[in-house]
Amino acid sequence: MAPSPHLATRNTQMVKAGDGVRRRAPRLPVHIVGSLAGRAAYPVDVVDLSLTGCLVRSPNALDTGAILDLALTLRADPFRAKVRVVESSLDGAGAPQSGTRYLAGLEFVALPAREELRLRRFLDDERRQRLRAHPAPE
Repeated sequence: MAPSPHLATRNTQMVKAGDGVRRRAPRLPVHIVGSLAGRAAYPVDVVDLSLTGCLVRSPNALDTGAILDLALTLRADPFRAKVRVVESSLDGAGAPQSGTRYLAGLEFVALPAREELRLRRFLDDERRQRLRAHPAPE
Protein backbone atom coordinates (compact mmCIF):
# COMPACT_ATOMS: atom_id res chain seq x y z
CA MET A 1 0.00 0.00 0.00
CA ALA A 2 1.32 3.44 -0.92
CA PRO A 3 1.92 5.91 1.91
CA SER A 4 -0.65 8.63 2.42
CA PRO A 5 0.30 11.90 0.67
CA HIS A 6 -0.50 13.72 3.93
CA LEU A 7 2.10 11.89 6.04
CA ALA A 8 5.82 12.56 5.96
CA THR A 9 8.94 11.60 7.84
CA ARG A 10 10.87 14.12 9.90
CA ASN A 11 13.56 14.30 7.18
CA THR A 12 11.14 15.58 4.54
CA GLN A 13 11.40 19.30 3.84
CA MET A 14 8.18 19.61 1.84
CA VAL A 15 5.06 17.47 1.94
CA LYS A 16 2.85 16.85 -1.07
CA ALA A 17 -0.78 17.25 -0.04
CA GLY A 18 -3.64 15.45 -1.76
CA ASP A 19 -4.46 18.61 -3.71
CA GLY A 20 -0.95 18.67 -5.23
CA VAL A 21 0.16 21.69 -3.21
CA ARG A 22 3.57 21.38 -1.52
CA ARG A 23 3.50 22.04 2.21
CA ARG A 24 6.30 22.40 4.75
CA ALA A 25 4.56 20.13 7.27
CA PRO A 26 1.79 17.52 7.14
CA ARG A 27 -1.67 18.75 8.14
CA LEU A 28 -3.89 16.97 10.63
CA PRO A 29 -7.66 17.46 10.31
CA VAL A 30 -9.03 18.58 13.70
CA HIS A 31 -11.96 20.35 15.29
CA ILE A 32 -10.66 22.67 18.01
CA VAL A 33 -12.40 25.80 19.24
CA GLY A 34 -10.05 28.71 19.77
CA SER A 35 -9.88 32.47 19.49
CA LEU A 36 -8.02 35.06 17.46
CA ALA A 37 -7.22 38.48 18.84
CA GLY A 38 -5.99 41.65 17.22
CA ARG A 39 -7.85 44.82 18.10
CA ALA A 40 -10.76 42.60 19.17
CA ALA A 41 -11.07 38.90 20.03
CA TYR A 42 -13.47 36.51 18.31
CA PRO A 43 -13.98 32.75 18.20
CA VAL A 44 -12.54 30.51 15.48
CA ASP A 45 -12.77 26.81 14.68
CA VAL A 46 -9.42 25.22 13.83
CA VAL A 47 -10.06 22.91 10.86
CA ASP A 48 -6.55 21.54 10.39
CA LEU A 49 -3.27 21.91 12.20
CA SER A 50 0.44 21.40 11.45
CA LEU A 51 3.79 22.38 12.94
CA THR A 52 3.91 25.44 10.68
CA GLY A 53 0.33 26.73 10.85
CA CYS A 54 -3.37 26.00 10.68
CA LEU A 55 -6.59 26.55 8.79
CA VAL A 56 -9.38 28.28 10.71
CA ARG A 57 -13.05 28.99 10.07
CA SER A 58 -14.07 32.43 11.29
CA PRO A 59 -17.13 34.68 11.34
CA ASN A 60 -14.80 37.54 10.33
CA ALA A 61 -12.87 38.16 7.12
CA LEU A 62 -9.15 38.35 7.88
CA ASP A 63 -6.71 40.66 6.12
CA THR A 64 -3.83 38.89 4.40
CA GLY A 65 -0.59 39.78 6.17
CA ALA A 66 -2.26 40.64 9.49
CA ILE A 67 -0.43 39.45 12.63
CA LEU A 68 -2.81 38.09 15.30
CA ASP A 69 -2.73 36.13 18.56
CA LEU A 70 -4.15 32.59 18.40
CA ALA A 71 -5.29 30.91 21.61
CA LEU A 72 -6.60 27.36 21.91
CA THR A 73 -6.40 24.30 24.12
CA LEU A 74 -4.55 21.17 23.04
CA ARG A 75 -6.09 18.52 25.27
CA ALA A 76 -5.78 20.19 28.69
CA ASP A 77 -2.84 22.42 27.77
CA PRO A 78 -3.27 26.05 26.71
CA PHE A 79 -1.52 26.90 23.44
CA ARG A 80 -0.70 30.46 22.37
CA ALA A 81 0.96 31.60 19.16
CA LYS A 82 1.51 34.67 17.03
CA VAL A 83 0.15 33.99 13.56
CA ARG A 84 0.28 35.68 10.17
CA VAL A 85 -2.72 35.47 7.85
CA VAL A 86 -1.35 34.02 4.59
CA GLU A 87 -4.68 33.62 2.79
CA SER A 88 -8.35 34.24 3.45
CA SER A 89 -11.48 33.37 1.50
CA LEU A 90 -15.23 33.02 1.77
CA ASP A 91 -16.20 29.56 3.09
CA GLY A 92 -18.46 28.05 0.46
CA ALA A 93 -19.28 25.04 2.68
CA GLY A 94 -21.21 27.02 5.30
CA ALA A 95 -24.94 26.45 5.73
CA PRO A 96 -27.06 29.51 4.81
CA GLN A 97 -28.62 29.71 8.29
CA SER A 98 -25.18 29.84 9.94
CA GLY A 99 -24.32 33.16 8.31
CA THR A 100 -21.27 34.12 6.30
CA ARG A 101 -18.08 32.33 7.33
CA TYR A 102 -14.51 32.66 6.15
CA LEU A 103 -11.55 30.29 5.92
CA ALA A 104 -8.08 31.59 6.69
CA GLY A 105 -4.67 29.98 6.42
CA LEU A 106 -2.50 31.03 9.35
CA GLU A 107 1.27 30.64 9.61
CA PHE A 108 2.93 30.44 13.02
CA VAL A 109 5.38 33.31 13.53
CA ALA A 110 8.34 32.85 15.90
CA LEU A 111 6.75 29.95 17.80
CA PRO A 112 8.45 29.66 21.23
CA ALA A 113 10.22 26.33 21.82
CA ARG A 114 7.81 25.39 24.63
CA GLU A 115 4.78 25.93 22.38
CA GLU A 116 6.40 24.08 19.47
CA LEU A 117 7.10 21.09 21.74
CA ARG A 118 3.49 21.14 23.03
CA LEU A 119 2.18 21.28 19.45
CA ARG A 120 4.52 18.52 18.23
CA ARG A 121 3.50 16.27 21.13
CA PHE A 122 -0.21 16.88 20.43
CA LEU A 123 0.15 16.15 16.69
CA ASP A 124 2.22 13.00 17.26
CA ASP A 125 -0.21 11.68 19.91
CA GLU A 126 -3.24 12.40 17.68
CA ARG A 127 -1.68 10.61 14.70
CA ARG A 128 -0.80 7.57 16.83
CA GLN A 129 -4.33 7.41 18.29
CA ARG A 130 -5.90 7.66 14.83
CA LEU A 131 -3.63 4.95 13.43
CA ARG A 132 -4.53 2.63 16.33
CA ALA A 133 -8.24 3.34 15.88
CA HIS A 134 -8.12 2.86 12.09
CA PRO A 135 -5.13 0.67 11.14
CA ALA A 136 -4.23 0.49 7.46
CA PRO A 137 -5.48 -2.65 5.68
CA GLU A 138 -2.79 -5.18 4.81
